[in-house]
Amino acid sequence: MKTLLPLEEPLAESAPLSHRLALAHCRPLFAMGEACAWYHGFWQDLRLMGLAKTCGGQAEFLVETLLGLTRAAESSRVLISGSADYSMPALAISAYQSEGAALQLTVVDRCETPLALSRWYAKRREAAIITRCRDILDDDAPEPVDVVFTNSFLGSFDPASRPRLMAAWRRLLRPGGKLVFTNRLRPHAGAEAIGFDAGQARGFAEAARREAERRRTTLGLDPDEAARRAQAYAERYRSYPVRSLDEIARLLGQGGFAVDLLDVATHPGREGTAAVSGPSTAERAEYARVIATRR
Repeated sequence: MKTLLPLEEPLAESAPLSHRLALAHCRPLFAMGEACAWYHGFWQDLRLMGLAKTCGGQAEFLVETLLGLTRAAESSRVLISGSADYSMPALAISAYQSEGAALQLTVVDRCETPLALSRWYAKRREAAIITRCRDILDDDAPEPVDVVFTNSFLGSFDPASRPRLMAAWRRLLRPGGKLVFTNRLRPHAGAEAIGFDAGQARGFAEAARREAERRRTTLGLDPDEAARRAQAYAERYRSYPVRSLDEIARLLGQGGFAVDLLDVATHPGREGTAAVSGPSTAERAEYARVIATRR
């Protein structure tokens, strides 16, 4: 089987673009009361600095799964449910283009910034793309899709809201369509949203300062500014923990999905003095990997 990771992720070019787009497009969302530019405008810099994991460190699994789906009958309609930038569209475009397979790609997100980045990237790759700026819970595709694809998205929803997410994914998929996602597991966490503690936030900001200094030529970001943005990111980031494979299996079963694959992979994280900790960072962590079929 041919495995082809993204041919191109021009982060040095797109990171400053993402910052400009975030300033132009990020708006307060629902009850959050604050625009999301602190996240969308800095995420690609964090990836460039090696402080954040691309697709949860599970890009190889995701692209291999997509490569397999390119060979399946009627698997050309792919919907990405939430995207921090263009990384997940890049995986889909590379997988399908590597096989010369037709791809009807849609990205749904409630913020315009990652959608604009996805359109920018798709144009570079001469790939067609549809973007819809809306909450996935309210999305209604013109026709059912063959694949719903996402990463680390369950953490955006509290446990009580996750059945609605499963219902939305099922509604968007055709019978027999595939749901593919990965998500970090936190077996010892509670149900409440978690963020960085004070020590993690300080360490994260200092790591950003060091990496910006080390990468001045490619990053083009003042180290003090990098530390300021990292501190702002750490103060604001929140995610609802997913605690176990059993939790995911129950959601899938009750949501009308049959499990094809449900296992765990470990991301090794940064080691030694380069280590960082905190949600969404490149720390050692276990990830659930999921392939399920819509019944």
